[in-house]
Amino acid sequence: MAKKKNTLVPYDQVSPGFEALYTGKTSSKPVRESEMITTLHSDKNGNLIRQWSTIPWTFPDKEGQWKEDAWDDTVKCLHQMQSKLGPLDDNIRKIRVLIGGLIPCDSGFPVFVDELLDAIGRGKINPPTFRNGCLCATWWKLKTTQPHHTESMRTIHTVLKGYLAGKAKKGFIRKFPHAEGFINRTYEWLGPVDKLTDVQKLMFDRMFLTIDFFAQFGDTVTQVHSLKSMDLKEIESIGNDLFGDEGGRGACLDAEISKKAGLPKIHPRWNPTFQENLDSIKNPKKKELYRICGAIAEGVYTLSDCHHNTFRVIENQIHGIGAGKSSIPTRKARTEKERMGHLLFGYVLGLDKWLVGIPMQFLLLDLGHIDLGFDTKNEILRVYAYLGEERSAVKEWLAGCLWYNLTNNEQGGLVSHKELLEHAEKAGLSLREWMDSALRNDS
Repeated sequence: MAKKKNTLVPYDQVSPGFEALYTGKTSSKPVRESEMITTLHSDKNGNLIRQWSTIPWTFPDKEGQWKEDAWDDTVKCLHQMQSKLGPLDDNIRKIRVLIGGLIPCDSGFPVFVDELLDAIGRGKINPPTFRNGCLCATWWKLKTTQPHHTESMRTIHTVLKGYLAGKAKKGFIRKFPHAEGFINRTYEWLGPVDKLTDVQKLMFDRMFLTIDFFAQFGDTVTQVHSLKSMDLKEIESIGNDLFGDEGGRGACLDAEISKKAGLPKIHPRWNPTFQENLDSIKNPKKKELYRICGAIAEGVYTLSDCHHNTFRVIENQIHGIGAGKSSIPTRKARTEKERMGHLLFGYVLGLDKWLVGIPMQFLLLDLGHIDLGFDTKNEILRVYAYLGEERSAVKEWLAGCLWYNLTNNEQGGLVSHKELLEHAEKAGLSLREWMDSALRNDS
């Protein structure tokens, strides 16, 4: 008889650093395969099990094997801590799943960090929990951190389509008064629709490949119309159509734009050839146009409307099409990067010092004599208040796992804010005092 779907595999059958669920299905033949970010395998009774790593951005190879020997000493230390805890109940395992699925670049940051701190402090989650990233491997009900997200995306879609159809902005302002600022800026940047060049129209067509998709599907919400309702093959097919090198709608439009504008082959900005082609352009206007086209070809971090910069990216693309410049002069640059960096720094610092056992009051006194250029007190207060005074090996391990994710996550972790880490080092402020001590004790 098949094991019940979405039931955790017994803890003694799961290695540290992994979690696994029964799928509710069985197979008469042995199974071991990769599902891109998870593996699917069968147990001795034929029950199909879906397994994933709780270490962020650790994925199996094509044969469904995990490269555990690639983990660094910090990860191995966390796994050793887990091994010493003995059996963990489902409440603790669910918290660990949420920690592993947290992606700092998600638009809900830091709401779900506070939720996780609260869960660690209480020893259990309180469903529905916030969706906390594109790798959120949960099997319970979720809630969004982004009310009105889909509605706002559809408003943008409607306004842009209406502009291209020659409709006046007054009607849209009456219909969407809350979007008046966006509508005014859009019409100002783009100018009369009959003055658009063929290249600008093609750039709009390219942009709409992404916007059309977001108006129907999204990755910030938990309703039926989300990326989670698609299987991996569907998502991969859409990605190839929009961002693949040859044959897809995206590549065909890029080629047409390139031909009409006299530009080198257009690539998304993440493609190494993009920078090579950009550097080869001598004409300043064409250079800027190529930069804008590369941004549009990138979509919104491909199809990541869950990214904290989503709506700013879309507005940048509109401005680029209309004004021919990739940056908007009325918007302060790097505000989101600064916000994220300061939040991450505060949480990571607070977690490290709570784990070391330093009372918050003395930590804050000491920080008053260090000029970081920003205030970390709010995040430190949250860390200490949610985690509380009571300590246990399980709580420390969970807090350490959260510290690791916020520090080392490849998609928006503190590691991507090198200037802040360098500043802390110059100020003699360690953000990994706890882990360094743990590694010394293990050696």
